[in-house]
Amino acid sequence: MLYPSSRLRAIKYSNKSAFGVVVVVTLLLYTLWSLVDGRSDEIALQWQAEIPRKIWYKLGPRGLSTEAKEWADGCLAKNPGYTAEYMVDENIDDWIKESFSHRPDVVESYLNLTVPILKADFLRYLLLYHEGGLWFDLDVECGEVPIDDWIPPHLKAQTNLVIGWEFDAGLSNDLSHQIASWTIMARRGSPHLKMVINDLVRSIHEEANEHSVPASGLALYMLPDVVDFSGPARLTRSVFKSLEQTLGRNVDRRDVQGILEPKLLGDVLFMPGWAFAATQGNYPDEVQDRIGPRLVIHHYAGSWKNAQGGEEP
Repeated sequence: MLYPSSRLRAIKYSNKSAFGVVVVVTLLLYTLWSLVDGRSDEIALQWQAEIPRKIWYKLGPRGLSTEAKEWADGCLAKNPGYTAEYMVDENIDDWIKESFSHRPDVVESYLNLTVPILKADFLRYLLLYHEGGLWFDLDVECGEVPIDDWIPPHLKAQTNLVIGWEFDAGLSNDLSHQIASWTIMARRGSPHLKMVINDLVRSIHEEANEHSVPASGLALYMLPDVVDFSGPARLTRSVFKSLEQTLGRNVDRRDVQGILEPKLLGDVLFMPGWAFAATQGNYPDEVQDRIGPRLVIHHYAGSWKNAQGGEEP
């Protein structure tokens, strides 16, 4: 059964100074929880032997369209042994409360958000961190290469997160390179996804404080750019930040840009631009014979690009 998107009730504050105290306390608690949570999370979420063969999807208020169902069914047909899990707002809220009961800052931040695209971005990081598997946006179609063959055999044991360039080939160095967020693969407990989550929680409270509203009062127009706040740019920054911590050195796009085959950096496997975003960049003629097949086809539905920041009923 498909359920309409839930509407979270906004919390109203009549006293601005009282609200400021709430924000400060929340940020302090966030810092404390992050410190305390660090060791317990790493112990509780041990690496799995394999990345789960599960594809996660998030349904909007209109449910699963005929086209999206064809793409999802096609993925399962091409990948025997994989299952699809469709999340809706009603079961998401309960899952968040149960799975992140040790992180009240995460629960509070997610449940209070009302902009659909912010929640969808947040959800993919939470699901893959806690459960592992693959995240697909509903407008993603599988290519002909089986998912089990995405990671080169000699890199499988070392790979805990698989991401691919959205913008890479054909772009000059003065333009932004960023990771695609419509397709992500991960083992559960990735420290890099934990960094994304922690950074996003902090930004939610900082942005709310900037506009003197609770997290439930954040509106799309208050944010300079969704892609930067919670989407691909956020994912890119936080993953590189986490890699710097784990590798103990400066890390930037020069380590993995312009690649024509998968490249492992730490425990993160970077896919070339053709893998997840073949239409976003043009490769020079001299390397055309070295470009591999598309792993996924992204159809760019853009259902979040409206004043509400999400699909309307």
